[in-house]
Amino acid sequence: MATAHESYAQIVDGNIVNIISWGINNGGYPEVNHLTHMVYGDDAIAISCQQYIVGIGDKYHDGVFWGTDPETEEEVPAEYLPTQNEKLAQLKAENEELTLALAEMIGGAL
Repeated sequence: MATAHESYAQIVDGNIVNIISWGINNGGYPEVNHLTHMVYGDDAIAISCQQYIVGIGDKYHDGVFWGTDPETEEEVPAEYLPTQNEKLAQLKAENEELTLALAEMIGGAL
């Protein structure tokens, strides 16, 4: 399922310094990355953060977005939000498991 916009974290030295929403018809990732280099320098990067709960001041390193646990102040992986397709696949798998369990309970076979 396509979206009209994608969210990108602009990252400098592992720190999220900005988050932008970019229209998919505006050139997508190559344009966002070019803009990020223009604004923050050649060492800056843009990474899609569409499926993560992150904000300015959070971190990105080792291929993972990181936030801070408010209670412990420790760095923790950012929460991942599954896509609609991932949610649908999970629901289908759970439905199949429940159907098989119900069939076993009533002594039937599928």
